Amino acid sequence: MRPAGVVRDVEENEITFVSPHKFKTGEFVAYKDRWVDPERYVLCRVTYSKSLKTFPDEFIEAAEISPKDLMQFAGMDTEEYDHHLMTALVVGYFNEKLQEFKHPRAMPDSGETIYVAGPEVLQNISKVQAEDRGAAALGTIPGTDVPVVISVKDIVSQHVSVIASTGSGKSYTIGVLLEEMMKPNNRAAILVVDPHGEYSTLSEMVNKPEFRDGDYQPTVKVYRKESLKIKITELELDDLLGILDLSEKMQHFFVTGFFSWRNGSHHKKSDLRREIEVQRNPNNESTIDAILWRFDSVMRRGIFEDHLHTQLSELFAPGQLTVLDLSGIGESDQQLIASVLLRRLFDAREGTVNQRYAESEERYLPYPTFVVLEEAHRYAPQNGEAKSKRVLKTILSEGRKFGIGVCMVSQRPAKLDSDSLSQCMSQITMRIINPVDQSQIASSIESMSRELLDELPALARGEAIVSGVAINTPVLVKIRERSTPHGGISRDAPEEWSSYWKKARVKNAVPAMITRNFKPPL
Repeated sequence: MRPAGVVRDVEENEITFVSPHKFKTGEFVAYKDRWVDPERYVLCRVTYSKSLKTFPDEFIEAAEISPKDLMQFAGMDTEEYDHHLMTALVVGYFNEKLQEFKHPRAMPDSGETIYVAGPEVLQNISKVQAEDRGAAALGTIPGTDVPVVISVKDIVSQHVSVIASTGSGKSYTIGVLLEEMMKPNNRAAILVVDPHGEYSTLSEMVNKPEFRDGDYQPTVKVYRKESLKIKITELELDDLLGILDLSEKMQHFFVTGFFSWRNGSHHKKSDLRREIEVQRNPNNESTIDAILWRFDSVMRRGIFEDHLHTQLSELFAPGQLTVLDLSGIGESDQQLIASVLLRRLFDAREGTVNQRYAESEERYLPYPTFVVLEEAHRYAPQNGEAKSKRVLKTILSEGRKFGIGVCMVSQRPAKLDSDSLSQCMSQITMRIINPVDQSQIASSIESMSRELLDELPALARGEAIVSGVAINTPVLVKIRERSTPHGGISRDAPEEWSSYWKKARVKNAVPAMITRNFKPPL
């Protein structure tokens, strides 16, 4: 590794060094641990930089002439003005036996050499290598060819969050992660709850050679609202009360009818309707009519069926990515669908692991699963309740035992339940400008230090800070290019306006003119 500077001062876990090179915040340097092993390098992350010495005001006032040229003309030494004062946080040395960074017993002395961290040191930032089973290569450390690879095992067993402001490349990054998880070295079982229809383009991975190995080829299924079915008996009382939006008086009759239906021998939609109808009398006819009108309106949406429902084995299978396209469905129904599916998933995995379900049963699900929740604040809001919040928090706290991993994706972490966010032990965090969102991240993510938080507003599009248990130390990563098309591209309104105007003019052959005294039709 090439020399980069000299240690000037040391304080607690930080070193200050002088360098003729200006390092960016987040870049890595190293020093030799001469006290224990002179051949061992200790990794440090740059946290701050500034010019070692500023030019005198008199030389800056002549804006048309470079201050450095003026000083050289005057015969003054400008070498000090070419140097920078850097602060770096000590990450540690990599312990091969423990496979993690350990803090050194001794810090460097003033005058010791600082080196540019080379690939032989930087490669230890990743817990796994790109070609390993369970590896997901997200991109590279900026300015290098060193890949940043996260552990799929850790993000599935201990959950992951992806947080970014609008336009930072959030859904693009999720696409990269999903591509990695569907490659032959992982062959994951994934469900993406997609409220905007952004992820259907991932289906193109089935035709790309990098996703094939021998007889393995990933499967991508896209379910839209017309193909998604939920059996009426899968709904709990709270689910139905939430979507029917009943008054307190209406709830009394509906609850009575619901339990009569649930405890009876017939469990069709019409049976539940009949249990409500039988309570009709001359004093409550308008109330019963209102309940039935709401009930019929919900049932006509076509999602809830008497016998048909989408089985978990259709949604989850190793080597299969399932996109649940919920675009065009109201937020309340999206919450309900997510709630029912997550509840069924938790029951299936818990029952399978604890051997309550036999292989011949429908609920038997003998492999781990991974669920991506776009707009996660819809399903676990910080304030208020959502139908899916309770079961999601259960999965986040207990899912590790049963092999259910969750990826929570949000552009507004301040709106996301802090307890849920804190359960995600790995993080991919992109540009965040809002101070309220930054505060939520600081209070919920232990691995996000103050110096990393300060970097969030300055991140470029396609850059992210990866931290948590899936990697050995927090690192800035430049997200790699996707293999599949990106489905979340913003619309170019001016371009579309111009294109449509030109087509319309040609079609109608309308001459350019200024219409005077135009009166719109009455």
